[in-house]
Amino acid sequence: MTKLLGSLCVFAAGGMVWYLRRKEQRSRRTLLADLIAALDGVETGIRLTRTPLPRLLVQAAERGGAAAAFFKRVSRGLTAGERPTAVWRRAAVELPLSDPERNALLTLAEAAQGDEESACKGISLVRKTLEESLRQMEKQRMEEDRRSAALCFSAAALTVILLI
Repeated sequence: MTKLLGSLCVFAAGGMVWYLRRKEQRSRRTLLADLIAALDGVETGIRLTRTPLPRLLVQAAERGGAAAAFFKRVSRGLTAGERPTAVWRRAAVELPLSDPERNALLTLAEAAQGDEESACKGISLVRKTLEESLRQMEKQRMEEDRRSAALCFSAAALTVILLI
């Protein structure tokens, strides 16, 4: 009876690891989608309404979603009088993104300080990089889920076999 209960606990732990891994990947995809939507709104605001960037960042933070915390940190830092590049870099480093995605966001810190045209080009380039990353994640999602499930449950089964 004890071995059966221990086996069930090991399998439950394997299932929990698999679930947490899926949840992490889902939250990363949601973050990328929210960043893309927010950057699209910022670019539209710059081009069409000629709204200043600090106000656009506040509006992006008010939209909610996974990227809202990023834009809140940046807008709070700007209202506190900090340098825009330093605030942007600090907020971007805290995001759970891969290195190419983070580097794309970091390059936006310098591009957004220029005139309207350079800011829009920088935002468009970053948005395209993030869209490509999201597209690739969606393409690999099924394979990644299968591989992760196989790894977690195989490790749990091996542990159960070794314990018995």
